[in-house]
Amino acid sequence: MENFVDILKDYLHERTYQIGDLAEGVVVKVQNDVVFVDIGTKKEAILPKAEVTDAQGNLFFQVGERVKAQIVKRLSGEGHYLLSVKRILEEEAWNEIKEAHEKGTPLEVLLTKPIKGGFEVVYRGLITGFLPQSHLGRNISLELPQKLAVIPINFNERSYVVSHKVYQEKEREIKFKGLVKKLEEEGILEGRVKSPVKGGFILDFDGVLTGFLPLSELTRRRIKQGEIYLTEGDLIRVKVLEWDPQKRKLKVSHKALEPDPWESVESRYGLDQRVKGKVVKVENFGAFVELEPGLEGLLPASEISWKKGLKPVEVLQEGDIIDAVITELVSKERKLILSLKRLEENPWDVICKTLKIGDLVKAPIKTITDFGLFVEVKEGVDGFIHISQVSWDRVKDLRTIFKEGDEVTAKVIELSPENKKLVLSIKELQPDPWKEFSLRHKPGDVVEGEVKKEIPGKGYLVKVGKGVLGFLPLRELAHEKKKTLSEGQSFRGKIILLDLEQRKLWISEKAYILEEEQREVEAFKDQRKPLKRTLKLKIEDRD
Repeated sequence: MENFVDILKDYLHERTYQIGDLAEGVVVKVQNDVVFVDIGTKKEAILPKAEVTDAQGNLFFQVGERVKAQIVKRLSGEGHYLLSVKRILEEEAWNEIKEAHEKGTPLEVLLTKPIKGGFEVVYRGLITGFLPQSHLGRNISLELPQKLAVIPINFNERSYVVSHKVYQEKEREIKFKGLVKKLEEEGILEGRVKSPVKGGFILDFDGVLTGFLPLSELTRRRIKQGEIYLTEGDLIRVKVLEWDPQKRKLKVSHKALEPDPWESVESRYGLDQRVKGKVVKVENFGAFVELEPGLEGLLPASEISWKKGLKPVEVLQEGDIIDAVITELVSKERKLILSLKRLEENPWDVICKTLKIGDLVKAPIKTITDFGLFVEVKEGVDGFIHISQVSWDRVKDLRTIFKEGDEVTAKVIELSPENKKLVLSIKELQPDPWKEFSLRHKPGDVVEGEVKKEIPGKGYLVKVGKGVLGFLPLRELAHEKKKTLSEGQSFRGKIILLDLEQRKLWISEKAYILEEEQREVEAFKDQRKPLKRTLKLKIEDRD
C-alpha cells in the first residue's frame, strides 16, 4: 500500500527543470515534425524532429528508446519543455571519433559527396569529415551516398580525416591471421570461386587469401569434359593440401572432404556379384562404369560381348545404365573389373552341347583372309575354314570364289570349347579324289594331265584329275622336251610313285616315252615276222 502511495506521489509531483539542464526520457511518439519525450513532467517535452534525423530523414531514435537532451526553454501557455539533443550528440560523436583515432578502431561514416581531393563524410549524421582520394580502398563503388567503414588518421577539435584503405588493411590482416589459425588447426576452409583457370579453379578466402583447386581434387565423381561443376561466386568447403606462408598460397581439395568409397568397398561388393552402374566413359579398350560416386569399374572390350570384333562404341554410350558382374576386385590397387557378357551363358558351352565332330553346319561368311574363311556359327562362336579345306583343288584366291555374307555348308573336323576353337571343312563334303584316283590307278599306269606350275630347278606340277596334282621331276622329262613345258600344256606320263597316305604322286615322261618306243619296236618286229615267213616259202618253192 505504501509503495502505491509513493508511486502516486511521484506521479502527481511534477518535476521541474531549469534552462540548460540535462534531462533523460523515453520517446513516446513522433507526430509531424515533433518528437514527444517523457522526461517526468505532466506534459511530454518537445524535441524538433529535424535534430534527430539524418540527411535521408532517418530518425536517430525510435519510439520506446531513451534519449538524453538539454532543456532549451519552457513554452508559455502549453506547459511543454523544448528540448535539444544536437549539442549532446555532437559532443558524443566528437568523443567517439577522438577515441577511435587514439585506439585505431573503425567507425562507420556516410560517404556523401565528392569534394576537392577526396570525399565528404558524415559521422552519425552530425560531424562532417574528409576522406582523401588516396585513402579510398579497393573494390568500392562510387554510388553516393553510401555507408563506409573507416579509421580516423588525423583529428583535432574541429576536423578529422579518415581512411578506408587503412581500415581494409587492418581488416585484411585480422582476417588473414584468423584464416591461418583455422587452416593450421582445422585444415578446412570455405572459399568462393573467383575464376576458372586451366586445370582447375582459383578460390578466394575472405579477400585475404587465394587458393588453387585442381580439377583432379574437385570431386571423386568423374567429370565430363566441358561440364560446368562450379561457377564464379559459388561457395565451397575445401581441405587444405598445401600451405606456403611465404607466398601466401594454398592448394586445396574438395574431394578430400567426400567419403572415399574404396575404403570399405569389399564390405559392399564381392566377386561374381551382379551390380548396376552408369557408363561414364567409352574407350577403344573398354568402358568405365560408375557404381557409385568415386567408385568406377573397368569393363574391358573383351568382356562386353561373346561376339568377337565388336567395338565398345557399337554397344555402349555414355549415360547408359547397365548390369554387369564383378570378375576382379583389389581394393588396395583400386581395381575393379566388370563383365557384361558373363550375364549370359558362354556360347562355347552351348555349342559343345549341340555339335560334335562330323556334324554339318550352315553359317554366313564373316571374314575372308588370305589363309581362310571365318564363319559365324553362333553369336560369339566363329568357325574357321582353312584355305586348304575349301576345295580338293588348289585355291589361289578365296575372294574370287566367295564374298562376305555368303552362306556355306561345312563339316566339323575339330572342336575344342576350352581353346575356343572350331575348325570346319568344305572339301570333306566331297569324296576324296586321291582315294578315288588310287582305286583306279597304280604305278606303271599312263595318265594324262595338264601342266599347272613350274617349280624352278626341280620340275613341274601336273594336274591329272580333280583335286589330284602329280609331280614331274626334271630328270623324268623326255630329253628333247627338257625345260620346255608351259602352263596349260597337255601332258602324258607314266606313274612311277603313288603314296596315298602322303598324297604323293610322281610321273615320268621319260618312262612313258621309252615304253612307247619299245611298243613301236615290238609292233615293228611283229610286222616283219610274216614277211620273213613268206620270203622263206618263196625261196623253198624255187628250189
